[in-house]
Amino acid sequence: MPIGKRALVLAAGLLCAMAAPANAQGLRPEWTVEPASGGRARVVGYLYNGDIRDAANVSLRVDRIAADGAVTATYSRRVVGDVLSGGRSLFDVPVGEPGANYRVVVETFDWVKECR
Repeated sequence: MPIGKRALVLAAGLLCAMAAPANAQGLRPEWTVEPASGGRARVVGYLYNGDIRDAANVSLRVDRIAADGAVTATYSRRVVGDVLSGGRSLFDVPVGEPGANYRVVVETFDWVKECR
């Protein structure tokens, strides 16, 4: 049964391994930007769950950030499956420019407390 939703915003350039803020409730993304076919790129990483509950229905947003801090593009993706307590889930989001700066946002999720 879902018992809450939170948002998490972490920013980084080509590589990110940042600690989650207090309101993140234990969800922490780590990612890199990798080249993809056709001169494009993809943001690839793991979403770690440090909470004692599982996270379900996780939706990510990846923003491309310009030098002045403006968001120049937005890409959305759902994390496949639940992010189990103490575990991690892989995500892979196709994006635009390989050399750009990106920010990964955990937009929505539901905490799940029963066994499924």
